[in-house]
Amino acid sequence: MKNAVEINNLRREYPEFILEDIDLDIPAGYVTGVIGPNGAGKTTTIKLIMGLIERDGGNIKVLGLDNLFNEIEIKNRVGYIGEEQYFYEFHSAQWTGKFVSHFYKNWDAEKYESFLKKFELPPKKRIKSYSKGMKVKLSLAIALSHEPEIIILDEPTSGLDPVVRHDLLEILEDTVR
Repeated sequence: MKNAVEINNLRREYPEFILEDIDLDIPAGYVTGVIGPNGAGKTTTIKLIMGLIERDGGNIKVLGLDNLFNEIEIKNRVGYIGEEQYFYEFHSAQWTGKFVSHFYKNWDAEKYESFLKKFELPPKKRIKSYSKGMKVKLSLAIALSHEPEIIILDEPTSGLDPVVRHDLLEILEDTVR
């Protein structure tokens, strides 16, 4: 496969913002960053790739598959972390792992548990008591525990203190290697 992601003539309209005529090829096997000013459409583009919002025009292929017609297969093959972390906060990381395991055909419970240990996340503690950095690490554990072929991150270190940011970037670097 030549490209991990292919975007052609992508368009999404909001009353106050229009994302239009986006063409982008992301080659397989590369770490790629999308940079630009706030409000340029980076998060919108990522949400469109992941099928979290509907496009108004254009085409998106992920791993050679149309992202609308193959949404479930793509989500099984992509590890995704959005800019915000949402959990059932009255439950634990252990419960969360069991819950999300039902959504992934390649879920690896042992790998998930090993990430919880590696990231020093108490498995039985309510997520409500986790810090922002711990919630990002939990998101990463989930994103990596189903053998993703692509990892898509939307500002995962935003709002983290410098020490946690450094730790998270080291974890991502190890994962990419």
